[in-house]
Amino acid sequence: MLAALFVPATHADAAQPFFGVVPQAPLEARDWQRLGRTGLAVRLPVRWYEVEPRKGEFDFTALDAAMAAAAANGVRVMPQVGGSPGWVAADPARPPLGRGDLSAWRGFLRKLVDRYGTHGEFWRQTPAHGAAVRRWQIWNEPNFPAFWEDPDPRAYVRLLRASAAAIRGREPGAVIVAAGLAPIERQPPPWEFLAAMYRQPGARAAFDVVALHPYAASVAGLEYEIRMTRLAMSQAGDARTPLLISEIGLASAAGVPTPFDRGLRGQARFLTRAFTRLAAERRRWRLAGAYWFAWKDAAGADPICAFCEYSGLLDKSGKPKPAWGALKRVLARVGSGAVR
Repeated sequence: MLAALFVPATHADAAQPFFGVVPQAPLEARDWQRLGRTGLAVRLPVRWYEVEPRKGEFDFTALDAAMAAAAANGVRVMPQVGGSPGWVAADPARPPLGRGDLSAWRGFLRKLVDRYGTHGEFWRQTPAHGAAVRRWQIWNEPNFPAFWEDPDPRAYVRLLRASAAAIRGREPGAVIVAAGLAPIERQPPPWEFLAAMYRQPGARAAFDVVALHPYAASVAGLEYEIRMTRLAMSQAGDARTPLLISEIGLASAAGVPTPFDRGLRGQARFLTRAFTRLAAERRRWRLAGAYWFAWKDAAGADPICAFCEYSGLLDKSGKPKPAWGALKRVLARVGSGAVR
């Protein structure tokens, strides 16, 4: 049964699939259908600068379409919200921490919850089929200058506290997921950034789930990053809080040489070993799920990620790669009855 893969963070989070994917581009109808057939969740980037490009002017067209497609196919969505619009900052990576900017950010989050949360207005016209949003992830990789200008645990916790208050004010049972932390060159490792977060006043109360992006070229490296993160959580007195792997992946090719390029078969082998290990240890590590990055290869090279262009389970045309077959076999082996 697919229920064997569920690891609830809270009662409201109890129906969240364990495995999911992260898209690099808008998903097409056939993508949603395929995801629905396999019982995978989606970590959906929600970029503030796209939805509210001008202050007070909201364009939900693309997001509504994604949510409707998710609902129609029974796919659970976890929005990952971030990216400052131009009227807040010239760079989307500059967080909205000024008094007026932080107020606008809180207002944006309230808009999202009012529209897509458990009692959201969007679901009055669109049958939810379990697609109403319960998990909300705040920002992406705030320890990476590409996503958070001048990384600072104190600043991120400030944003996280404000975000949690805004979301819970609309939906007390919502699950707040902290941003995924990744191993970034010339930056402190994720567990050190997390430890510094814990030292900030009110940090622990601001989230329900910790998130990690344990990018590694081996399963041993993946396990090391999880153990070190779990150690930081335990030392902060937070050992019981769930840990979400909100990104993990390897590439099947590379535009430039990288240890994360393992070829088509190597990518599939890594996925098999990594996901099998995560499923086996999900209770011991108190894992809330794992999302593969990415669903499909990107249309072109990523200037900040050497391997992301070819990290997909499908190639650029949408043709499944060996990693897709590997994922379906893992799902079948660990208990998913939805694979077909």
